[in-house]
Amino acid sequence: MTSPAPLPPHRPPGPHAAGEPPLRDDIQALRAVAVLWVLLYHAQVPGASGGYLGVDIFFVISGYLITGLIQRALRRGDFSFRAFYGRRARRLLPAAYVVLGATLLLVPWALNRREQIDFVGQLLGALGFANNLVLWKQTGYFEGASDLKPLLHFWSLALEEQYYLVLPALLVFSPARLRTATAIAVTLGSLALLVWWQPIDAGGAFYLLPTRAWELGLGSIGALMTSVSASMATATATARSLADTADARALRCQRVLRTLTLPSWALLLVVPAAPQFFGTAHPGPAALVVGLATLVLLLREPQRWPRVAAPLIRIGDWSYALYLVHWPLIAILHNAWVGLKADPQALMAWRIGAVLLSFPLAWLLHRGVERPAKAALTGPRGAWILGSGTAALALGGIVLALHKPAPGAIDFVELRKPNYGLSANCDAEEPFDGREDCRSRPGARWMVWGDSYAMHLVPGLVRVASDQGLVQATKSSCGPFPGLTPVRPGLGRGNSFASPWIEQCQAFNASVLRWLARHPEIETVVLSSLLTQYLDASKYELQRTRGDASDDGRVRGERAMREALLADMAETVKRLKAMGKRVMVVAPPPSAPFDIAGCLERRQARRWTIGATPGCVIDVKDYEQRRASEHAFIEALAKAEARLPVLRFEPLLCDGTSCQVERDGVPLYRDQGHLSREGSRLLMPAVMSEAVGERQLALRN
Repeated sequence: MTSPAPLPPHRPPGPHAAGEPPLRDDIQALRAVAVLWVLLYHAQVPGASGGYLGVDIFFVISGYLITGLIQRALRRGDFSFRAFYGRRARRLLPAAYVVLGATLLLVPWALNRREQIDFVGQLLGALGFANNLVLWKQTGYFEGASDLKPLLHFWSLALEEQYYLVLPALLVFSPARLRTATAIAVTLGSLALLVWWQPIDAGGAFYLLPTRAWELGLGSIGALMTSVSASMATATATARSLADTADARALRCQRVLRTLTLPSWALLLVVPAAPQFFGTAHPGPAALVVGLATLVLLLREPQRWPRVAAPLIRIGDWSYALYLVHWPLIAILHNAWVGLKADPQALMAWRIGAVLLSFPLAWLLHRGVERPAKAALTGPRGAWILGSGTAALALGGIVLALHKPAPGAIDFVELRKPNYGLSANCDAEEPFDGREDCRSRPGARWMVWGDSYAMHLVPGLVRVASDQGLVQATKSSCGPFPGLTPVRPGLGRGNSFASPWIEQCQAFNASVLRWLARHPEIETVVLSSLLTQYLDASKYELQRTRGDASDDGRVRGERAMREALLADMAETVKRLKAMGKRVMVVAPPPSAPFDIAGCLERRQARRWTIGATPGCVIDVKDYEQRRASEHAFIEALAKAEARLPVLRFEPLLCDGTSCQVERDGVPLYRDQGHLSREGSRLLMPAVMSEAVGERQLALRN
C-alpha cells in the first residue's frame, strides 16, 4: 500500500496511546465540517436546513476510529475490555460531566418546572448512556418541544456508547477472517430494519441503535477493510508476487478514492444545504449519501493539509467540546424566549450570539478538562473521581426533581399536563368503539367529536352535560371531517399527516359515524377542531376519503380547501341531523405564538424572559393575522348553516387589543392554544349558554 504522507508541519506533536497513529488532519477537518453544520442548523441559519446531517458524519467517523483502534489492539494481541472502556470513560466523561454539572446549576433559574422534570430524566439518561431512550419516550403530540431540552444532543453520544458496548465483543468473538463480513451483515441488517420500522415509528427509527447502527457500521467496514489490506501486504512480504499483487490492488483503490475525493467533499458541503432533494425522511437517502461520502474520505490515505486549513483543523480538535457546549446555551435561550415570534431576526441574533459564545467556552473545556483528563484520570483514582462525579450529578438531579412549589403558588406542572379529556386512552389509535373510560357515565346522551381541540373541551362539557353524561370520540390532529383528511406532502411515513396515519384518521372518523348510527340515545353532538391542518395551504393538502377516479383525490389551495371543508361539514351535520342528533360546533379559542402557561410560570417565578407581551396576553392583531383562514372558515360556516350553533370564545376573552389568558388568577391555557382543565371548566358553561340556554344550564349545575 502507498505509505501515509507525513503529518503537516503546522500540527504540533501531541500525546497518543502507545502503538496508535497520531491524529489525521483530514479526519479533524471532517469533524470540523460536521460540527459546523450542526451549529449552523441549531442557529437556524438560512441555507443550513440539513445541518443535522453533521451528526451522521460523526457517526461514520466514530465507527471508523473506534473499530480501527480495537482491530489494531487485536492484531497486536493486547486488547483488553477494561482498558478499552477505561479509555472511553477518560475521553468522554470529564468534559461531559462539566457540561452536565454547569447545566444542572443553571436549570432552576432558566427552565420551568415541567422542563426541569424532563431535564432530570435526560440527565439520568445521559449518565446511564440511555438518553436516546429517554428522548424517544419524551416525544409526542403533547410532550415538551425538543428545542427546550438542554440535553437533547446527548442522544447521539448515548447511541455511540451503546454501539461501543456491542462492538468490542462482536470483534473479539468473531474469527479474524469473518470480521469484515460480520460488520457488513450487521450494517445491512440495520439499514433493512430502518426501512421497515420507519413507517411504523419514525421517532424510534430516529433515536434507537438498531436503526442507526448502519451509520457507525459504515465506518467499521472501512476500518476493517483498511486493516485487511494492511495485513495482507505485511503477511505476504516474503512472497514477492503476492505482495506485489496486494500493493497493486491497494494502489488501484487509492487512485479510485483520489478521483472520488472532490465529489465527496462537494456532497458533504452541498447535501446539508439542500436535503429536500433527497426526501424528508431522516435518517434516509441524504444520510446514506453523506455517510458514503465520509467513508470515501476516511479510506483515502492521510494527506498533507496546507497551513491555511489550520483553523478548520483546530475546530476539529475542539469538535467534541463544541458539540457539548453549544446546545445547552441555545436551549436555555429557547426557554427564555416565550413572547411573540413575529420578529424571527431578533431571535436568530440571540442564537448566533449563543453559538459564538460556545467557541471560547469549548476552547476552555478542551484545554482545561478534555485533554488533561485523559492522562490524569487513570487507575483507581480516576475511577473513583468519575464514579463520584456520576453519583453527585445523579443526586443533584433527584434533589431538583423532588422540589415542590412554594405554598400558595400555582402548580404549573399539574396545570400544564396534557388535557386528554376523560382519559389518555381517549386519544384514539384504533377505530372508535365507545370504550368505557371515554364515557363519563353509562347511557350518556352527549358526545364530543374531534381532535385535541375537542379533548380540551371535555372537563367543561362534563359540567355542562351534567347527569346526561358525555361520550368522548377524539384523535389528535384528526378533525371531525369524515370526507377529508389533512396531508403534509413529502413527510416521511410513520408521522402524523402521512401514511399510515392518514388511513387511521379516515377509519376513525368512519367508525364514529357508524357508532352514532347504532346509538340513538346520543342526543347532542359537539364538533370541534383546531382547523389549521385543514386550511393552511402552505403546509397541507386535503385527501378525499373517496377520491375522484379522474384525479388523485387531493384538494390544494386555500380557497379550494376551505370550500371542500365547508361542504364536508355541511354533509356531516346533515347526516347527524338525519340520525336525530342536535349538532353544535365550538370554534378553537384564541391562541398565541408562544406557550401561554410557560410565560405565566416564568412571570410568577421571575425567571429570565425575552419578548413576552405584558401579562402574557394574546395580541388581537397578531392573532387575527395568524388565524385569518380559520376565522374565514368559521364566519362562512355560521352564514351557510344559519340553524347550526357556532360557538366562539372571543366574546368572553377579547377586547379590541388583547385576549385575556387568566380569570380570577387562574391560568386558562396549558400551552399556546389548548385550555387547561380548570380553564375549560371556567369557560365552557358560559360559551355553551347561548346554545343550551341559561335556564337549562342553571338546572344542570
